[in-house]
Amino acid sequence: MSSSFAKSFSQFLIVLFVIGFVPSLYFIQEFKKLDERAIALIEQKHRVKLEFSKHELVSSLNESYKSISTLINNGIFHQAVRQPSLLNVASVEDFWLLVARAQGFYSCLRFIDTHGQEQIRVDYEDGQAQILNGSYLQNRAKQDYFLYGQSLKTGQIGVFGMQSTGQQMTPIKPSLHFVAPIELDGQRQGYFVANINLTYIYQQIAGSSNTEPLPDILNLSGDVLMSQRKTDAEQPYTNVAQQYPTLWATLMSQDQGTVSDHGQWYSFVKVSLNTALSNMPTVVLLDKVESSEIRQFVRINKNTLTVQMFALFALISLIASIFVLWNNNHQKNSIESKLARAAMNGMSAVIITDKQNRIIKVNNEFTRLSGYSFEEVEGHQPSMFASGKHDPQFYLEMWKALQEDGFWEGEVVNKRKDGSMQTEILRIQTILDDEEVIQFYVASFVDITERKQLEDQLRDQSEKDGLTDIWNRRKFDQEFRSECVRVKRYPAHEQSCLAIIDIDHFKRINDKFGHAKGDKTIVEVAQCLRNELRESDFLARIGGEEFAIILPHTPIEEAEAVLNRLRLAVFNLHQESLSISGGVTDITEIPEEVYQRADMALYESKECGRNVISILTSTEMEQFA
Repeated sequence: MSSSFAKSFSQFLIVLFVIGFVPSLYFIQEFKKLDERAIALIEQKHRVKLEFSKHELVSSLNESYKSISTLINNGIFHQAVRQPSLLNVASVEDFWLLVARAQGFYSCLRFIDTHGQEQIRVDYEDGQAQILNGSYLQNRAKQDYFLYGQSLKTGQIGVFGMQSTGQQMTPIKPSLHFVAPIELDGQRQGYFVANINLTYIYQQIAGSSNTEPLPDILNLSGDVLMSQRKTDAEQPYTNVAQQYPTLWATLMSQDQGTVSDHGQWYSFVKVSLNTALSNMPTVVLLDKVESSEIRQFVRINKNTLTVQMFALFALISLIASIFVLWNNNHQKNSIESKLARAAMNGMSAVIITDKQNRIIKVNNEFTRLSGYSFEEVEGHQPSMFASGKHDPQFYLEMWKALQEDGFWEGEVVNKRKDGSMQTEILRIQTILDDEEVIQFYVASFVDITERKQLEDQLRDQSEKDGLTDIWNRRKFDQEFRSECVRVKRYPAHEQSCLAIIDIDHFKRINDKFGHAKGDKTIVEVAQCLRNELRESDFLARIGGEEFAIILPHTPIEEAEAVLNRLRLAVFNLHQESLSISGGVTDITEIPEEVYQRADMALYESKECGRNVISILTSTEMEQFA
């Protein structure tokens, strides 16, 4: 009873693992992507918000701009300019009062004569409209907007302002003026000036029902024109370009987007108003993404994923339990039952062959991975997929294991229909009849091509020098020791040499031209060496400007000739402005001694004036000793 329970429980765990493996990977990936998705969705939300704010801002300014045309072309206004009687002026003031109250976005409407003196003025602020006259009318001849108005042509409406009135003002209060010259009867009579209440327009952006904070409005100098942020009294939030230079650089390089600065996320969009309003400067809408938004999204989605995960694994556990019960209640005596069990226990792609090893069945996953349909492979032997990467001994050992053990598993490289190579984990098992005679072979495999490519890529990265793309010190040590072992094993037949090369006066290059030039020099020398060496030679960068070359099957005299050819190639490549020095020795069985001899030979080259190749053989070293 205990043995039966243990067997059933083992089957349950196996089925649970097989069915739950892919969902587990899915949930692992989903949990890893939570932060990324949170940022993407928050970015989308804030982008919609900014686009709406942009639309509302442009619409409000357009409306105020169109209203200016109505005001400056009004007959009552023209009559008051021609004949500034008390009655005519009062009529204009009443009309302007009505306009200011009705539209809300004018903080001041004025008519200024050609000398800069205010003649008519209506102020509107905090819902209160007020007519100013007498001593309250001031001379604006020295104001920038008045001087700007003098440069305008007849019929032109200019826009002036959109800058902060002062960095120390709290809250920040920007100014924006619509200025239009008034010409009647062929003569310039003065200027109509409308102050736009940007605070009112700013408050209208989000609508009365929206409780979310409004985006900041910045000009292209980084000044904060409008903001609802609470700022520190000691460091007021006045200029993004000065206070957040990294963030500002990103804002200036893109028209819209989402960016992180010191762990804080921001969404932004540039609003180019010139397309709608002439002379209107471009502004930037900047929205701060609260960290609580991201955390809340991650928390909600994590909870949802957790519930889904437990629900799915409960379902998988139920399925696994049902399968185990079904498996225990059905005895598998026939070949068809054994065949079904083998297919079920196999991996994704399945091939079934008869006792003559002819294909009689494949599944859809096989077709997807190999490119062959069942009709194309039916009756053929699996050898049609052979890639040529394995020798006959490999297949002999495979068949020996199948005949003796009824099972074989290993890594195989096969060929797809399109001729490309596919690396597989292949599992083959035999199906026997009641007399223990093989009737079928069931092969299942998983495509691991991408994984193998990644392994090869990672192996190359760990063994290649990042700057020059030649072998690094780690790979050199492996090859060097292997070469020493080979020479030790066949001392009478193998002659190999080791050379160490160093770029002359490299420190001078770094000091004079900088490390970028030094790196470029190293790359050029490495490329030159690689081009000049034989295919059997091994080149590695073992230090800053130091290279090592293993020359297998090469006597010392030939190695010296090769090294001198390399020296001249580098010297000629750089018009005799750069040279290398080298030391060569024969490879013997102890790597440390070989390396020491080559290094001593290199030192001798340096002492001899550089641009020299020196030789120190093992025989000479013994004489010194």
